[in-house]
Amino acid sequence: MNRYQDKILDILSNAEKYHDRFYEVEKLRGPTLYFHRRTLEMIGSSNFELYLEFIYATLASWGMHRIGPMGRGPKMQSFDVFKNSVIGIREQIEQAREIDYRDMKDADWKLLKEIFRNIRVMASGSRLVGNSKAMAHMVPNIVPPIDRKHTLKYLKGSANLKNEIDFEWNLMREIIENFFIPVAKHDDFALKAKNWMDNQSQFPWDTSLFKIIDNLILAAAGFGRPKQKMS
Repeated sequence: MNRYQDKILDILSNAEKYHDRFYEVEKLRGPTLYFHRRTLEMIGSSNFELYLEFIYATLASWGMHRIGPMGRGPKMQSFDVFKNSVIGIREQIEQAREIDYRDMKDADWKLLKEIFRNIRVMASGSRLVGNSKAMAHMVPNIVPPIDRKHTLKYLKGSANLKNEIDFEWNLMREIIENFFIPVAKHDDFALKAKNWMDNQSQFPWDTSLFKIIDNLILAAAGFGRPKQKMS
């Protein structure tokens, strides 16, 4: 049995409720949304370096680079390190945009693995969060953004993550293959998602099928909701 079956059923059964809850969050606008949408608009641009700058800015606006006390918080690589890690896989990224999640082949997973393993965007040892968020702006047709606090906590019950590249790739593939794709393949959900994506003025974060599923996870995991005080 799919280990994510309960979560798949939760998202499918509560899609509209979670969608409403997600859009109740007031802090959804500003640079986080602006750079996300501008980056996606840049896909396929002949100005590849500018496109990478938009990805870099998006990740920074999403909280992937924080200058906190005692050096705490996530840190990104310099832009040149990120750019140089991606320049050599530009062709693979363009090929991956042709992947159909409804008919995944071994070659598709191999291609995604190559992209994942090459990206250098985070200065820390962990790759999953930073690389998935970068890839979500390179190949939004097949890769969602993944984070610890919401995605991993919701799907795995823990935000802990082993910092080892093959482990992290296998975990990303597992989450996409066994959770995101089954949800995306569901006919009723796909219809709901299409209706939301057709209404970009009201639902500007619904930029792809997999991003919508990510939005629902965020809502299910309590994104933007105040923590309950202990009585």
